[in-house]
Amino acid sequence: MNQPQFNYRGFIITPMAAYDRGLYAAMTIICDADGLQRASGVLGHFASADEACDFALMSGKDEVDRRLWRTPAAA
Repeated sequence: MNQPQFNYRGFIITPMAAYDRGLYAAMTIICDADGLQRASGVLGHFASADEACDFALMSGKDEVDRRLWRTPAAA
């Protein structure tokens, strides 16, 4: 399956939707500049795959913003 990927602030976000008991489960994979990938758990269930992917992308961007906020600035 070919998943769309989005470059956001130096991270690659891959939002995903998986059919799960009549709804679509939203999940996200985030890859940093070092190639380290982290996958979310199920972020929620939605009526369509598009809604699930939209939510997963928004959640991925929020996660990147939190990571950058916690990272000390380079001197």
